[in-house]
Amino acid sequence: MPTQQAVVLDEWGGELAVETVDRPEPGPGEVRVDVRACGVTRTIENAIQGGLSDDPALTPRVPGHEFAGVVEAVGDGVDPAREGERVLAYFYLTCNACDACRRGDTAQCTDFGGWFGVNCDGAYAESAVLPAENALPLPDGASFAEGAVAADGVATPVHVCERADVSDADTVLVVGGAGRIGYHLAQVAGLRGAHVLAADVSDDRLAHAETAGEHVTAVDARREDFADALREATPHGDGPTVVVDTVGDLDTLHDAWDALAMGGRVVSLTTHHDRVFDAPMTAYVVKEASFMGSRYATRDEVVRAARLVADGRVDADIGESLSLDDVAHYHRRLRAGETSGMGVLEP
Repeated sequence: MPTQQAVVLDEWGGELAVETVDRPEPGPGEVRVDVRACGVTRTIENAIQGGLSDDPALTPRVPGHEFAGVVEAVGDGVDPAREGERVLAYFYLTCNACDACRRGDTAQCTDFGGWFGVNCDGAYAESAVLPAENALPLPDGASFAEGAVAADGVATPVHVCERADVSDADTVLVVGGAGRIGYHLAQVAGLRGAHVLAADVSDDRLAHAETAGEHVTAVDARREDFADALREATPHGDGPTVVVDTVGDLDTLHDAWDALAMGGRVVSLTTHHDRVFDAPMTAYVVKEASFMGSRYATRDEVVRAARLVADGRVDADIGESLSLDDVAHYHRRLRAGETSGMGVLEP
């Protein structure tokens, strides 16, 4: 059987190592994609640490889901004309039959099959197999690296802005504004006419966050008077109308809640298993405030994200180019907070 090189995780929370594995063959309804670029990100780090599933039966596993490439083989039931297509990947393994899937809300699938790169092998490899419906069109105007960014790093912000109904009436606070999601969220919110406050915790990260556009103002989350600083940075001192938390630091989130404007919305989009945000019920009523979750994106939103990047309306924040041999060390740097931009594996 043909083989290939891949980065393999021995167990959840364990070590990554490059190994020779069987080259996967697409089954019925599947395609095999020649991986040209795959993001190496905190989302994948969370999965590696067991943050999505810690079922030992799912390891060893090839991680990686934020990728783009070229369809090189198709399984039974898939149009052979798809060979040669440029594609980017959809992360969720959905049923395509429940009410949510039928109406296009695939992120809310009620017969959820798990995550690509967790419940099946992912794209830290020379090639990867995925359901044909998860291989979405990558516009010619986007590079493979940009497609890898769009697959999650831009698609998730598109979904957040849809969930929070961001408009030109809003001031959007992004907690973690220099991160992969935060940086692209600042751009997507700006396309909707919003002013953006980008909060982060180091001078270099604050400076980087402001490069997302002239509509972005950096606010130092280390300040003891962080809530006051947020109010001062908004028109009339009303505070942000939308708060998007990408970090999960409860002290920062409580300050943001205190500064939230009337009718404001708080959006959490990261899985913090042991953290609980608590606010008096009266506060929701007095401010007519909302707290909502946001879960990845729909397939349509991933396609829209790729178009935003291809058209040059969103600038993909790409950091280092990595080989398979670089991936394990890069994950150690991710854990230590020593990276900027999105590392891109180009196997």
